[in-house]
Amino acid sequence: MPTQEDSILTTALHSEVENRFLTYALSTIVSRSLPDVRDGLKPVHRRILFAMWEMGLGPTAKFRKSAAVVGEVLGKFHPHGDQAAYDAMVRMAQPFSLRYPLVEGSGNFGSLDGDPAAAMRYTEARLSKIAEELLVEIDKETVGYRPNYDNSLKEPVVLPARFPQLLVNGTSGIAVGMSCSFPPHNLGEVIDGLGAMIDNPDIDIKDLLKHIKGPDFPTSGQILNSKKELKEIYQSGSGAIRTRGEYTVEDLPRGRQAIVFHSIPYLVNKAKLLEKMIGLMDDKKLPQVGTVRDESTDIVRVVIELKAEANPELVTAYLFKHTDLESSFPMNFTALKPNMEPERLPLKDVMRYFLDFRHEVVTKRLNFDLRILNARLHILKAFEVLYDDLDTAIKLIRKSKSREDAAEKLKKHFRLDDEQVRAILEIQLYKLAGLEIDRILKEKAEKTKLKKDIEAILASQKKIWGLIKTELLEIKENYGDKRKSVMKAADDVEFSQEDFIAHEDVTVIMTKMGWIRRVKTVGENLRFKEGDELLALLPANTRDNIALFSSAGKVYVVKAHDLPSGSGFGEPVQHLFKFGDGERPVTAMNLTTVFTGTPAGEGTDKQPELALAPREVTALTVSAHGIGFAFDLSPFNAATTRAGKKFAGVKEGDSILGVDILDLPNILFLTSEGKAVVVAAKDVPVLTGAGKGVKLVNVKNGEVALFRAVRKGEQVKVIDDKGKEKVIDLKEYGVMTRGSVGLKAVKAVKFA
Repeated sequence: MPTQEDSILTTALHSEVENRFLTYALSTIVSRSLPDVRDGLKPVHRRILFAMWEMGLGPTAKFRKSAAVVGEVLGKFHPHGDQAAYDAMVRMAQPFSLRYPLVEGSGNFGSLDGDPAAAMRYTEARLSKIAEELLVEIDKETVGYRPNYDNSLKEPVVLPARFPQLLVNGTSGIAVGMSCSFPPHNLGEVIDGLGAMIDNPDIDIKDLLKHIKGPDFPTSGQILNSKKELKEIYQSGSGAIRTRGEYTVEDLPRGRQAIVFHSIPYLVNKAKLLEKMIGLMDDKKLPQVGTVRDESTDIVRVVIELKAEANPELVTAYLFKHTDLESSFPMNFTALKPNMEPERLPLKDVMRYFLDFRHEVVTKRLNFDLRILNARLHILKAFEVLYDDLDTAIKLIRKSKSREDAAEKLKKHFRLDDEQVRAILEIQLYKLAGLEIDRILKEKAEKTKLKKDIEAILASQKKIWGLIKTELLEIKENYGDKRKSVMKAADDVEFSQEDFIAHEDVTVIMTKMGWIRRVKTVGENLRFKEGDELLALLPANTRDNIALFSSAGKVYVVKAHDLPSGSGFGEPVQHLFKFGDGERPVTAMNLTTVFTGTPAGEGTDKQPELALAPREVTALTVSAHGIGFAFDLSPFNAATTRAGKKFAGVKEGDSILGVDILDLPNILFLTSEGKAVVVAAKDVPVLTGAGKGVKLVNVKNGEVALFRAVRKGEQVKVIDDKGKEKVIDLKEYGVMTRGSVGLKAVKAVKFA
């Protein structure tokens, strides 16, 4: 007798994990996340539709509670969570999710604002009319069945869809290692494309796209992709569709205007979209906008009221860039082929698989109808034979001892089979009267003709494809509608970011420990953390470029508007910029005023006459070891950069002391030893790249403490290490050669 130990199998852990994960991955791909290319449905959607069909919930039936439908689905076909099944059914009922909803809902089934549907005990549902076209042929042995999860019932492997559900309504899903994302399309366009493919199986994708213009989203909107882009996307089965909301500009009293959006991109949450707009207004990034409100009913209407003289085109361009009013829909045509293999398919292959499936379904349906016709004609033939000698038949039946005896006598006398005899014995006698016999003969003639028609169709592939095309055109006639999404090439309006920064005079406060902020008025705001002190106090406008030069030879540029505001200490520069370890700010400048020579708060669009033309500006940078050079400052004012841009190379063990504008003929250096060096500005080399420079001051036992551009013979006030002030008269020092040690000026310098 085998022991428990004998039944234990030993296997490597990694091998077992790999096998089980592959099993899980396959189950996820085939049984949950990817649609079948034939009917375009995932298992949960197929089971919901089939369960509703079995419950008799057709488009003319009375609504049933959603909870009853979900219970039927879970109990018979789909052993998963009730909420997941209900969510799948809800989506099939939402006109903003599906181009042609498959479920007709009664009650609250959610909204564009992201509101959830009411609980399943409150809502009711039934199949929509177009959903019938997915199921109507299922009782004619057109598709295969498989056992349900507990082998107590059978469920269809695929539905005999009469229209290309996968392309028409689209779907999305994420499996293990792969995903799919099919956008919805216009039913009429897709059927026209299928018709063209039936007429020419080798049709080129370019000709196919003459019929299928592109996706057609239920929420309307504009599609911005060019024809060339769409061709590449449909040819590869992968890409991105750019979509925008549609809008008009309406006139308001007192010369103002409003931008009114009548549609939003597919799958965008309208409530969150409005929150984003209001957030931009609160952050003063939309100064041209007065108010934003939602006036939507069943029709989308988002109103953006503009302030006087605001440019609607610039505002919409900004909104398209910074909100979901313009978004991308990813296209990934990955689906399960008829052999259950997942593959990314081009558009032509998706359509070809559907047409091949329709050929299979139609052929099976015709064969089924033919079998039914033959069976009925077989019975009608027996009725006809019986009518020719009805008296004999009645005598045989009257003389019979039992039903079985009558059947045997009829079979023998009229040469009938068991099925024919059974039908004769079950027919009511009045139906063999003259008028009823006429009806039987008429029915036989009609069915004989129909049989010949079906046999003629089955004998010709051309006629089968003709029938398929005719039935597709009937679907188009019954359910087709006009395109909702507008195909429009991208017309991007160029705008300056400064157009969306409110004009406001502020002061930028920068501390030596690296805390930065902007304030409207200085006053009590000029306070620092313990041990910290002021590095720079810069009058500015919110549109000005503020530059931070660091000890590592990098410059960081930001709009004053983007700096933290408030009465606190601000934020450390490391939170705003990508400072390296040990890197610290050494100088801050208002580049806008440096380059225009315009005082902060002036030269705005309100006072254009005060704005001066940008001028050339040369800056000087010096390291603690006295190494420095001059450079052109203008490249660093071109754009903001939070990642930093290198302006100087720094030797190991050294660091940048600061940066100053070189706008005077001489430069004064003071060392930590209290020595003064005056160098002519013309002797400082100008570098075009981030070089290390040359020795400007010979610092033996200390460092450069401070430097600044000075006039010839100027008097400079300095503070020594004990806090005493002293005035240095530069006439006493004269201009020295570059790299001089300098002359004693004070005992020691406390700070720059």
